[in-house]
Amino acid sequence: MKKTSVAILFLMVLFTSSFAKDSRTQKDFNFDWRFYLGDAKEAQNPQFDDTDWRVLNLPHDWSIEQNYTSENTAGSTGFLPTGIGWYRKSFEVPTSWKNTITTIEFDGVYRNSEVWINGHYLGIRPYGYSAFSYELSKYLNYGGKNIIAVKVDHSNYADSRWYSGSGIYRNVRLVNTSNLYVPPFGAWVETPQITSDKAKIMVAAIVKNASGKQQNLRVHVSIKDKQNNSLASATKKLTSVSCDTVSLSLSLKNPKLWSIEQTNMYKAEIQVIAGKDIVDRYFVDFGIRSIRFDANKGFFLNDKSVKLKGVCLHHDAGAVGAVFIRDVWKRRLLKLKEIGVNAIRMSHNPGDPGLLSLCDEMGFVVINEALDEWKRNKGKWITSRFANDMRPELETGYGDDFEEWAERDVKDMVRYSRNHPSIIMWSMGNEIEWTYPYYFKMEQSNQGLGNQVLMEETGDGRDELKETAEQIEKWIKEIDQTRFVTTGGVLPKAGNLTGYFDVPDVIGYNYRAENYDEDHKNYPNRKMYGSENWGTYQEWKDATDRDFVAGIFIWTGIAYLGESGPFPWKGLEISLLDFSAFYTPRGHFYRTLWSDQPYTYLATKHEKKAQWKYENGKFIDNRVRHWLDKWLFEDVEQTWNYTEGDSVFVEVYSNSPQVELFVNNKSYGLKSPSDFSDNIVKYLVPYQAGEIKAVGVNAGEKEAEYSIKTANYISEIVLKADRTSMKANGYDVVHIEAFVQSKSGDLVPDKEMQLVFSIEGEGVNIGVDNGWERNVQKHKSNLIVTHNGKAMLLVQSTRKAGSIKIVAKAGKLVSNELLIQAE
Repeated sequence: MKKTSVAILFLMVLFTSSFAKDSRTQKDFNFDWRFYLGDAKEAQNPQFDDTDWRVLNLPHDWSIEQNYTSENTAGSTGFLPTGIGWYRKSFEVPTSWKNTITTIEFDGVYRNSEVWINGHYLGIRPYGYSAFSYELSKYLNYGGKNIIAVKVDHSNYADSRWYSGSGIYRNVRLVNTSNLYVPPFGAWVETPQITSDKAKIMVAAIVKNASGKQQNLRVHVSIKDKQNNSLASATKKLTSVSCDTVSLSLSLKNPKLWSIEQTNMYKAEIQVIAGKDIVDRYFVDFGIRSIRFDANKGFFLNDKSVKLKGVCLHHDAGAVGAVFIRDVWKRRLLKLKEIGVNAIRMSHNPGDPGLLSLCDEMGFVVINEALDEWKRNKGKWITSRFANDMRPELETGYGDDFEEWAERDVKDMVRYSRNHPSIIMWSMGNEIEWTYPYYFKMEQSNQGLGNQVLMEETGDGRDELKETAEQIEKWIKEIDQTRFVTTGGVLPKAGNLTGYFDVPDVIGYNYRAENYDEDHKNYPNRKMYGSENWGTYQEWKDATDRDFVAGIFIWTGIAYLGESGPFPWKGLEISLLDFSAFYTPRGHFYRTLWSDQPYTYLATKHEKKAQWKYENGKFIDNRVRHWLDKWLFEDVEQTWNYTEGDSVFVEVYSNSPQVELFVNNKSYGLKSPSDFSDNIVKYLVPYQAGEIKAVGVNAGEKEAEYSIKTANYISEIVLKADRTSMKANGYDVVHIEAFVQSKSGDLVPDKEMQLVFSIEGEGVNIGVDNGWERNVQKHKSNLIVTHNGKAMLLVQSTRKAGSIKIVAKAGKLVSNELLIQAE
């Protein structure tokens, strides 16, 4: 009876507490900032006059707004200017926030950000991909005006091997709590035991006591489903003086597991209770799933074998640069999902929290990667990577910051993203061996001389690279021991000699499939996968032929800015999707390898321009090989516009057992992809105006087809939108795809046309592009020249409801009118 009374009393306390005022306020802090491009002296002072500065919303990347140029820019970073920029924001906080904790949270600022509040210096964060926060409480003017100022110093335009962007390019929040609170990224969920009928859940939270006196608290945790039903709960008492970590164990019956196919999610509500009051309420989204790697059988998700169909991704998104926009990335991930991609490697930096959440929601497993450089910087090129024109005075990078910042940056990466069920591995770094010349010597030496090289180079046989890897792995596991640690290794022979390849739990092989078998034989307990791979059929076959290879990660999933040159070659389109997320030929091809749905596609090339020649009944590769060819795909076109009688090579990609090619309904025979070493069916046919069509055939029945029609003249501009309505929130984006077509409605890929977009109503043009790697037209424009018959316009909502009318013109041609509703 006594126990019952206590329980009832406790429930009454919770019931009463639920009516307390909201104990945690989180404000979107992205709107209405002022920005100045340049070094504004004394701009940190509250009295500084910024009335002439531009007003904008975050996230923001000032580099992508500018013109591409070869002056004071670098091919390594995409030929876009950098510099110094300042941001300022005026805001008020209520007097009720006195004696509470107010924090500003940044998801990422590139680079060397310094922050002031009301003239008080808060600190610097060099690494551009770290999430970080500052407490503002003791410097605020309660009930009055406050000024936050942020200086971003991205002066060095060659500090990266890819486009980084410049500015506050990720989200910012202002958070207010009581002085008894859970700090940013201060709670986490682990699921150490999972069966079909029960899951053990461990919820841990850091509780800070800034009240200045001892407090008797309770920490209450409730596990909720998507409908906000409470499924399990637990409470623990806590006597707190300053800072404590509390762990609670819960049991959940009949858990719905998170997987690639079923992305079930839960929410942990963590309440900090003092007396009758809920003084903080912190939420953690999480999923329940098990992961493991087997040295002989690869990767398992929820005890089911899964071959990783992965891609590497840089963080820029074409026309919007480094700015994270949820709708832009959702469209990109949907396209990858359509191809069959199930895994993403964030290359070569930690991913945006919003992108990780999308991976949770859409069903991708993720490698979140910490760094591209450790103690030594990698070379960066100015005009072109092919010219190898390094300038040592510009070759800065993370190596300059490693000693002071690496531990904090690595641990913060794990802290901010450890609750995402999509993440299965933490990557310490990428191809760090390049920065240690003796690794090359060891790789090229025979077995007996490798250790001798190490002794000669280091003097005592100690390998700094291996020791650094061991240190980074230790930092990661101090924060999270539920996932695997990996790295992208590129010199396996040397790594085996030094022991570097034995440091991570799972080792990634960058472009080293030829080492799979020998290393599996010599190191039978090693868990391995292809961490960076050429996008060829052979790379995928090398993985599927070996159960012990967990999968591959193609370089790359989507075209990215940088790592390019000479100008105007702004980036690399060695990808499944181009800069505008249109399919590339490789994307169509990999869809036939990775998708379970029947799919067939064809492309063409004039015989005189093709990489193939046809001799004695065989198709022979006619290319003069260059090292870059390993990344390049078939040089083909989506056109059926040639001269009568021309001989044309036709390539057909299909996952059907057979394909049949027709030109104007004349059959050129059945062939099988399996009869070709690259799994690409080839034909050589005479050109005739009309239609060319490939049909995928299974057991004599058609299951997929694709055709192209002759289309030489542009008669219309057709606009298509990926949505007809969006929220008037200043974030939502509609993608407008523009196609130039013939009178019969067929794409005209061979004619370029400049389109002029016009937008009326509550929508903002945030970028145009045509997907081409050599397109250096300014993205913040209403003009764009089509490429392959296509172009793209991105329109973002304002914060006002209303209609948006979009039209494109080219001379006398006027497109159809699109009407988008912002609600």
